[in-house]
Formats: sequence, C-alpha cells, structure tokens
Amino acid sequence: MNKRIIALSTMACLLIAPASFAQLAQGSLGATSTGNIDLDLQVTDSVKITALADIAFGSYGGADTGAISGADAYCVYANGGDAYKITPTSTNGAASDDASTFHLVGTTDGDEIQYTVKFAGTASGASAASTVAYNTQTASFNGAKTTNCAGADNAQLHIDIAEQEIRDASTDLYTDMLILLVNPV
Repeated sequence: MNKRIIALSTMACLLIAPASFAQLAQGSLGATSTGNIDLDLQVTDSVKITALADIAFGSYGGADTGAISGADAYCVYANGGDAYKITPTSTNGAASDDASTFHLVGTTDGDEIQYTVKFAGTASGASAASTVAYNTQTASFNGAKTTNCAGADNAQLHIDIAEQEIRDASTDLYTDMLILLVNPV
C-alpha cells in the first residue's frame, strides 16, 4: 500500500513539474556517462527608495515675500536598473477644494496651504522636474543597479508653495507627510 502511495505521489509531482525541466536526462552505464540538469531562476521586481530627508521650510512672515521651494535628493534602486514610477500621496489626503492638489494643514484651525510636487530622475521618459498630481504616477525613471545608488543619489523631489497660498493662511504651524510609493515598470 505504501509503495502505491509513493508511486502516485511521484507521478503527481512529475505531472505538475515546470516544462523547463523536461530536458532532464539521466546518464547511461558505460565507460563515461553524461546527464543533463536544467536550471531555472525567476527574478521578480525589486525596488527600494532610500536617502530621503525631511524638508523644513522654516518661518514665513513679516517682510518675507515670494514663493518658497524645497528639494530633497534621494536614491531609487530597481533591480537591473529597470524603470520605475512613483505615486505620491500624503497623510493629509488631497486638498479639500482640489482632489489633484497636495496641502499642508494647520495644527490649530485646520486651515490649508496647497503645494505642488515635482519629480526628476535618471531619464526613462522624463529627466526634467515635472509636476505630478495627488495620487498620480510620475513618468518613468531608471533605477540604480545598486541598492544604495553607489553613494550618489539618482532622483530628486521638489516642493513649491505659492506666495498667495502663504498670504491667505492663518498664523499656525502647517504640516503634512508625503508618501512616495515606488512601482516597478
């Protein structure tokens, strides 16, 4: 009975084995003997974003004028240096009056300051910084072949806040946390 179960199990394993292993050949008895073994490895997508840093805009008021901007250079690894896209969202969600816009929210009264997000990277579709709407994928960029970009960043994020957005805001501390989802292409 046990031999029959083992034989049925062996036959079942052979039936579900991948077709790539069909070339397996055992050697034959002789002065020399040659056998063939197929090797199979499937590499799946791997990405990693590192070297991110917070952007602190500081204080704005009094005699300050003009728009303000901040930037952060970072590293995106994609196995094989393959392409990737980033989908930005934030803990504040989209702005209440424009679902495609990011916004800082005041900690006291909930007032909002809208801001724009731009990405630049190693070109695979776009190399110049381009604005991206809330929860929308960027153009394709090429990832680095090493997980730490060999110590040199290969991408950059730009945040811009228009002067009028700041002028319209109440006195408060405004915050948001930008979330960058990296997707292999």
